[in-house]
Amino acid sequence: MTISSSSALGLAVPSTPVRNSTAAIPSATPTGSSSGLSAAPAVAPAPSVIVTLSGATTGPVPIVYGLPPIKAAPTWQDATLAIKTASGRSVTLSLKDDGSVGITTDGDAALGDAETAAVAKLSTAFKSALEGMASAPPRLDIAGLAQVDTSILSSVHLTAQAVSDNQAIQTIDFNADATTRAVTIDGLAGKIDVSVDLSSPAIAGSKTQQASAIANILKQFDQAASRGHANPALMSMFKDAFTQMSAPGGLDTPSLTRSSSWLNDTDHALLSGLADFTASITQTATTPNPYRSNEHDAFSFQASQRTQVSGRNAAERGMSQVTTTQLHASFHSAPSPDATLNLTDDPKSQNYYFTQIADDAQSNLSIGYRKGQLVKASLTQTANQSTERLKYVMGQKVEDVTTPLRKSQQRDLLPLLQEMERHPPQTPRERDARTRDLASLHDSVLLRTDPVALA
Repeated sequence: MTISSSSALGLAVPSTPVRNSTAAIPSATPTGSSSGLSAAPAVAPAPSVIVTLSGATTGPVPIVYGLPPIKAAPTWQDATLAIKTASGRSVTLSLKDDGSVGITTDGDAALGDAETAAVAKLSTAFKSALEGMASAPPRLDIAGLAQVDTSILSSVHLTAQAVSDNQAIQTIDFNADATTRAVTIDGLAGKIDVSVDLSSPAIAGSKTQQASAIANILKQFDQAASRGHANPALMSMFKDAFTQMSAPGGLDTPSLTRSSSWLNDTDHALLSGLADFTASITQTATTPNPYRSNEHDAFSFQASQRTQVSGRNAAERGMSQVTTTQLHASFHSAPSPDATLNLTDDPKSQNYYFTQIADDAQSNLSIGYRKGQLVKASLTQTANQSTERLKYVMGQKVEDVTTPLRKSQQRDLLPLLQEMERHPPQTPRERDARTRDLASLHDSVLLRTDPVALA
């Protein structure tokens, strides 16, 4: 059955068209530029490489000296939201040419009241997601899709493609169900992937813990962006994707309650509180120096968390949580703050620095219980940075300096936690103090990617 957005389902869908917006994606701001976000039309590299949503590529990577402008305003093509209800019904929302939302169901029977309300809510989220991507500067708005109630709608899958001059310039693929949330955004400025594993709700912390962990991860993103000269608009979208996909739900939310009594407050204080995730951002590489085509302005960053809970029972349980990040970047910069970088084929223009960054960090937490007693609580954190800077004067390399910075820290948390266990709080005031102590401990064990931050 196909009906319009003003159908008997009662969906109230905004009628503002999103297909005619003129700034659907971040522009590829040259790396190292001091300028901010630009509302200029997005730009595209030569389409010699086809990147699919699975990440597969075909064709050789071309030398890109600049990104040619898009002449026509982008339009959304094949924008659909496929919904599967918990009762087994299929519903499809699609963006029409006039900007309205069409709705198709798999039969003539009306949806239930709860299903109708949930679909109406998703139709608004569907439009918000497309309008956000088409704004200037573009913004990611998938929170409404990510927070779908899977007890009513078992899964949602959004696919959309922005096209200009018959060329695909941006795609978005989002899916969510009871165990996974994943989004891929692939456009001219680069590619973003964020996936969250919801299959282990027992490791979820409170909203406060999750908010603290998200803030810490975003801080590491910012540090990577600063070191690697990331595209500000693309990095902003990456941070939005991670935040909205990992939005605090936690133990305060009925749909994310503890599925196991194995973990206690001490365990949750040591874990991040976030669901396991993988997140990556890869900026489209360019070659701004025609004199040396092997030098690329590029930025790539990955982050992940993996948690394991083992043991025959709660009294013999063990837990580990490993969080990692990797950064690879390279960029050109002027030899002095007041100089202008204008690289051409003329050797006289070849006065610049070329910097290459290679960083990695890891946090490894291990917890163990024997006969119900805590016997192990250790944390190992490492952070490594490598900065290679080459200096060229009149086309000649005059300097090549590599600066490594490494720091490792091992902490035995067992004595502190055993002391807490020997003195359980007895009064409301003591319980409040214990809550504050555990919150402080939680913040102190989160990942640090800067070696200097590992005291």
